[in-house]
Order: sequence, then structure tokens, then C-alpha cells
Amino acid sequence: MTPQRRRIARIAVFIVALALLIAAVVAILRSAPTIEQVRAAVVHPDPTKVLLCVAALLVNLVACGGIFHALLSPFGRIGRFEMVQLIATSSVMNYLPLRPGLVGRIAHQDVVNGISLRRSAVSVVEAGVVCAFSILWLASAIAIAQWSGMHLLGWIMAAMPSLGWCARRSADPTTAQRLLNSLAWRQVDLLAWALRYWAVFGLLGVSLSPLDCARAVCIGGAANLVPFIGNGLGIREWALGLAGERMALWSTDLGLAAELLNRATDIAVAVPIGLICAVPIARRLRKAMAGRNGPVTG
Repeated sequence: MTPQRRRIARIAVFIVALALLIAAVVAILRSAPTIEQVRAAVVHPDPTKVLLCVAALLVNLVACGGIFHALLSPFGRIGRFEMVQLIATSSVMNYLPLRPGLVGRIAHQDVVNGISLRRSAVSVVEAGVVCAFSILWLASAIAIAQWSGMHLLGWIMAAMPSLGWCARRSADPTTAQRLLNSLAWRQVDLLAWALRYWAVFGLLGVSLSPLDCARAVCIGGAANLVPFIGNGLGIREWALGLAGERMALWSTDLGLAAELLNRATDIAVAVPIGLICAVPIARRLRKAMAGRNGPVTG
């Protein structure tokens, strides 16, 4: 596929994702009971659950930054906080067609941090593998817990990837060490997502069990892995709604409403943070470009 056709295909996918998001909103508006639950969640929210949702989102940003820092720090000069700033900014930009946030982050890592374009591209694949593995592992732990009736066994299995924290950290880590460290950060990310789902469903008057929160994480996490769609736009909403109803966890409308509340939190909190983080990122990029071009002589 030529670059032009690839660009057109990605724009078409973005339009479909946006249409799915609009369809989710329309579906909620046509459901009187769900609208009432959403109205109650917005007009009279539980402050504790709102704060928990916001705090968990901030943990998501830090954890995602940790995932990529673990994968990339041996190959360039990049701090953990700088990586979090890049993730926050690129996540906002990835809501746009063609996912410019990903392209911009890779370019920044090349110009500012001395990380080659090839290595940055490989890190995206590695992060995708880590995220996919974590979802499959968690889903397997849920299945074992449900099949055996021994929930403790399932939770022990679900927590095992956290042993990645034990991987030795050195100036020149092996590929296995980098992947294990990033997998440990991914565990923090998944835990934050579980708290977010518990909070948004709680705002709608539904109390999820820990196992149901883990199921929601698997559904949402799988939707986030769909390529060419930034932040699982539209896909995550319908995945949570339809899969949740099929598993008799919640109705489609309730799943849509919960994920839309998650999306609203992203827009209300993550977008401003990403825009604020874009300022120092742009400043560093201009400085690095000026250094590359050298001083202007008369």
C-alpha cells in the first residue's frame, strides 16, 4: 500500500471510529433509564469516586511513561518525567486523524534525545507486545479463577507479571530485562484502569466486584490495541457495552455510559495536561533543532 493510500485508509478508519463514538452517545440518549443514571452521576457525583477516577488517570500517564522509559532509556538521553510529558502530549494528539502524536513523539526522541527512528519504532512494537501479553495473561488468570472457583489462585497469577520489578536495572540491560521492567509498569497501568472502571460504574450506581473490574480491564485493554485508532476511540465504548452484555455483566447502554464517562475524564483532565506538557516539549525541540542547524552567520 502506497503512503497516500495508507493515509486515506487511516482517515477512513478515524471517521468510522468517530461515527461509532457518536452512535454510542445516541444510544445513551435513547435509553431513558441510562440517561437518568448519567444525569445523577454528572449532577450529584460521589466526590470520592471522581477523585479516584482522576487520580487513576494520572497514574495511567505515569505508568505509560514508565513503560516506554524502560524500553528506550538505554538507547538515549531521556528522563522518566520527560517521557511522561511526551506520553501525555502524544495521547492528546492521537485523538486526531493519522495519530500525529505518535509521529511527533518519535521525531522528538530522535532530535532531542538521540534515540534513532528505528529504535523508537521498535519500542512501539515492543510496547504493543507487552500490552497484549498483559491482557492475555490477565484474561487467563480470570478464566482460571472462574474455572477453579479459587479466586486467590487467580489473583496470584494475575500479580505474577509484577515480578518484573525484580529484573536487574543496569546501564546496559538485556532485551528481557527491558521487557520485564516495562511489564511491571504495565501492571501499574492495569491496576489504575481497574480503579477507573470501579469508579465510573460506581458513579452510575453499579458496584463492580474485583473480578468484574478485571474483566472490564481486559475488554477495554483489548480495544485500545486496535491499530490505527488513537486511544481506542469509539471502539472501546462499544467493546465494553457489547462484550459486557454478552457476558451478563451489565447492559450495553450501561457499558457505553461507563466508557463515555471515562472518555469525558480523558478530555477534562488528560487533554489540559497534555497541552501544558506540550510547552516544554516544544521548547526542547526548538533548542535541539537550533543546535543541529548551528549558529547563523552573516
